Amino acid sequence: MATGRVLLCSLLLLSLQPGLGRGPGARGAPVVEEEPRGTLRPQLGARLRRALASPCQLWSLPLPVAELGLGYASEETVIFRYCAGSCPRGARTQHGLTLARLRGQGRAHGGPCCQPTRYTDVAFLDDRHRWQRLPQLSAAACSCGG
Repeated sequence: MATGRVLLCSLLLLSLQPGLGRGPGARGAPVVEEEPRGTLRPQLGARLRRALASPCQLWSLPLPVAELGLGYASEETVIFRYCAGSCPRGARTQHGLTLARLRGQGRAHGGPCCQPTRYTDVAFLDDRHRWQRLPQLSAAACSCGG
């Protein structure tokens, strides 16, 4: 039992980054595995502009648990990951080819969309000092679909 708690605590520490809260309306930043040395991180405004034109990718946003809108009372901040970006209209599958043809005829609408292909759980400590685990809360990988 103690080993399980230590593991859960370790996972929590990896998923939480205290003090990273941003004001309302912040949209997050792309998840970067490694940042080259000697480079300056761009300001948030520049990231938002790039996000609109960037390819489908995983983004990260620190959020207070209360802002998740799931009814949990906690002072903790979790890292919420989501998918955003543009998807090319190029058809790579039989489905894509058919859908592109139907769109061209006006019989189908919409286009490929950026969506999660895998999810990850998030854990946090609530105000009553109980661990809460939210299955499949954050995206873990993204891809264009449709």
